[in-house]
Amino acid sequence: MDELIEQLVLQVQQCWHDTEERQKALRELADGILRSRPIARPIKGQPLSGVYLDIFQAIQQQLQQDIDQAIDRYNPRRIPVPEWANGLRSSALQKVLDNSYLTQLALEAQRHKPQTQQGQYAIGELLNAIRLSGKLAHKSQAAADAYEDAVSRTLLWVCQNIHTYNPSKGKFMAWVNYRLDMILKEIHQEYKDPFIQSIEARIIRQKYHLTALIKRTRAADLLAWLRLQLKGLISDIVVSANVIFSLVVLLFLSQFIAQNPTLGDALLFQISQQSMPVSSRKQELSQESNTLEDIPQPEEKPFLSEMVRQYIEEDPARLFQKHIREHPQATFQAIALARINGKTWKEMSEYFGVGIPALNNFFQRRLKEVAPEIRKYIQE
Repeated sequence: MDELIEQLVLQVQQCWHDTEERQKALRELADGILRSRPIARPIKGQPLSGVYLDIFQAIQQQLQQDIDQAIDRYNPRRIPVPEWANGLRSSALQKVLDNSYLTQLALEAQRHKPQTQQGQYAIGELLNAIRLSGKLAHKSQAAADAYEDAVSRTLLWVCQNIHTYNPSKGKFMAWVNYRLDMILKEIHQEYKDPFIQSIEARIIRQKYHLTALIKRTRAADLLAWLRLQLKGLISDIVVSANVIFSLVVLLFLSQFIAQNPTLGDALLFQISQQSMPVSSRKQELSQESNTLEDIPQPEEKPFLSEMVRQYIEEDPARLFQKHIREHPQATFQAIALARINGKTWKEMSEYFGVGIPALNNFFQRRLKEVAPEIRKYIQE
C-alpha cells in the first residue's frame, strides 16, 4: 500500500496544473490514502449510506483539496510518504467532523438497539468520530495518564448513555465535553483532595467508587464492547482493550459479591488498599491487622489478559505465525504480545521497520480471523 501511495504522489507531481489528468490522479491518491481510513467504512456486504456516505464523500473532497494545495511543496526525502499521507488524512478528518456531523452520528446511534449489528456499527462510528474530530476538550494542566483515563471513562459513558442525549438542549460535543470535564475533576480530586491524603480515607473512598462502578456495570455493556472490538469498529485498540478488561473485572466482582457478600466486601477493601501508591501503603503495613489474611479466599482464576497472553505465547494451533509480507519478524504473535505489553504503535513501527498503517491493518485483519479461536479458548 505504501508503494502504491508513493507512485501516486509522484504521478500527481508530474502532472500539469488545471488538467483532467491531474484531477484524476488527485482522486486516485485521495482514494488510496482513504483505503486505511478509521471511519466511514461500510458493514461487510453492505454499501455506505446515509450520514456515513455523506461523511465519506466530504472527507474525500476535503482530502483531495488538501493534497492539491500541499503536494507541490512536498519532499519525500524530508517526510516519509506514509507519515505525510496520515497527517493529511487526520487533518481532513478534523475539518470534516464538525458538530453537525457528530450530532447526526449520535442521532443515528440512538435509532438502533445496542445489540443489533446496526447499533454496534453506529456506536463504533460515533466513538471513533469523537476521537478523530479533535474536539475533545484538552486540559493542559492534566497529566497525560489522567487525561487518557478520563477519555476512556467518557467514551464508555457515552456508549452507555447515548440515548439520553437531547439535541434540543445543546450541542453534542458540549454534552460530551461537559462529562469529560466532570470526570477530569473527579480524577483530579482523587489525587489532590486533602481528605483522601490519609491512607485509610483513600481506601474507603476507593472502595466506595469501586462498589458504585460494580453496581452500574451490565453484562450487555461488555458484550457490546466485545462485538465492537472483534469487528474492528473501534480504531483505538488501547482504549477498547482497557474498557473491555475493566468491564470483565467489574462483572466478575459483581458475581462474586452476589454469591459471597462478606468475602466480597473484604475483597473490595483489599483491592482498594492495593490500588494505593506503594509508598503510602508501606507506612500502614506494620499497623494493619491480619483480619483479611484470616478470611479464606476462593481459588483465583487468571485474569482475561493473562489467559490471552498465555494462549498467544504458546500458540498450540500455530495460528499466530503469519507475518507482514517481507517482514518475517513482524508476526501476529509478536505484534499482539507487544500490544499486551503496552508498546505503542510508533514504538512497534520503529522496531519492526513497518509503517504504522500497514502494521495496524495487518493486526486488525488477523485479529478478526483468530478472534473466534481466542474466545473459544477463554470460554473453555
